[in-house]
Amino acid sequence: MPRRRKGAKFEQISEFERGRIVGLREAGLSYRAVAARVQRNSSTIMRVSKQWTDEGWTARKSGSGPRNVTSARDDSRMVRKAQTDRTASSRQLAAQWSTATGVSLCASSIRRRLLQRGLRARIPLYRIPLTQNHRRLRLQWANVHRSWWADWQQVVFSDESRFNLWHHDGRIRVRRYAGERHIPECIIERHSGTPELWSGVS
Repeated sequence: MPRRRKGAKFEQISEFERGRIVGLREAGLSYRAVAARVQRNSSTIMRVSKQWTDEGWTARKSGSGPRNVTSARDDSRMVRKAQTDRTASSRQLAAQWSTATGVSLCASSIRRRLLQRGLRARIPLYRIPLTQNHRRLRLQWANVHRSWWADWQQVVFSDESRFNLWHHDGRIRVRRYAGERHIPECIIERHSGTPELWSGVS
């Protein structure tokens, strides 16, 4: 089955695929049959075949495809900017980049460059903001109930109620590398009850 289209672009065809297309066509297969074999659409097969027939070669023309307007140094700077504000969206980063450098980049270009360097937009880890006193009281409660055997399926914690005390109440993503889920920059604190209940004791 032909490869599905992603947005308005197709994946680039490798030199191996181009040679395979020419070979299958010379073996007598139809455009549709070759498309099914290499999982490309028929128009792509026709274009590669026509280039081979007209020009005698199948290499991708130089200069085709999007032009890279940033250097490796620019891309490293872009990564540092994304790490400085982990919750900034690709659109926000593109606007910041345009303001700082005068070079316009679309959000998809920003996203692609960050993905190439391992920075993905992921769901952040949420935690309740605990003070040292909260931690001390929770540890004290845990030590007291260390030998407490209970059917946890029957236990309900009253601090599970949701209260939106912060400025956000929607989908938030943070940019992080694999294994960075628990670093402070990738954690968003949220309240989940009253301070008296956070301690774990009544």
